[in-house]
Amino acid sequence: MKPRARLQSTGVAGHLALALLLIAVVAPPGFVVLYAFSERWDRSLWPEGPTLAWFVELFQDPRVGAASLRTAVFALLSATLAGATGCAATLAAHLYAPRLKAVLDLLAQLPYAVPPVVVAISALEVFVGGLGGAVDVRLLYVLLLTPLLFPLVHRTLSAALLRMDLNTLLEAGRTLGARDALTVRRVVLPLLAPAIAAAALLCLLTAALEFAVANLLLGGDNELLQPMMNSLRATSGHRSAALIVLSFALVGLLAVAVQRLSESRPP
Repeated sequence: MKPRARLQSTGVAGHLALALLLIAVVAPPGFVVLYAFSERWDRSLWPEGPTLAWFVELFQDPRVGAASLRTAVFALLSATLAGATGCAATLAAHLYAPRLKAVLDLLAQLPYAVPPVVVAISALEVFVGGLGGAVDVRLLYVLLLTPLLFPLVHRTLSAALLRMDLNTLLEAGRTLGARDALTVRRVVLPLLAPAIAAAALLCLLTAALEFAVANLLLGGDNELLQPMMNSLRATSGHRSAALIVLSFALVGLLAVAVQRLSESRPP
């Protein structure tokens, strides 16, 4: 076979593989969207009766509204705590303690090495079982979620800090008679604002979509959106699909915002 023919056959195979991959990725969410906008889909290969009734029911259901509000509150608290602690630790490591950066890089790997289920079960055994429920499970949920979100803050800010010459900025500030704290507050933090905002949105999105820890720790009067979405499948698949579609839409909007902020360059 000639080299050009071989390249053409390889290109066709590559395009075919890409097309199959796209179908495998897009088809499942597409079926969920069709199911959410149909009255029924059990008598034929195609959905029947386009409708928005399932979305209307979701907005009228007080259970969905309460779970959404609790999810937003817990996600905001966790993202704020993770963002504040992660930003302070990462800045301190890059500015004044290079050895601390290696420790933070290691800590950022732990949430991926230890499954959240193990963390949640261990916390239940220690704080709820061992201490007799001395710690409120809602506070425990926020405190457990914070270290799980830390890698998002640390990695995002570290990538932004690597693009900045911090030593030059600090030296320039010292030359002008400014203390390092003033340079960080007036120069470094404004330059990092897009990265901080992107990290905050990532933390907020990840906390809102958390399932394993929320399913183990919270329930009943503290039910969150993801566990409730899972429970709706047993009662109404259409409503569950509609809720998933709304979640897809929110995730898409936040992903676009994070991408825009990540692409922003300091002036």
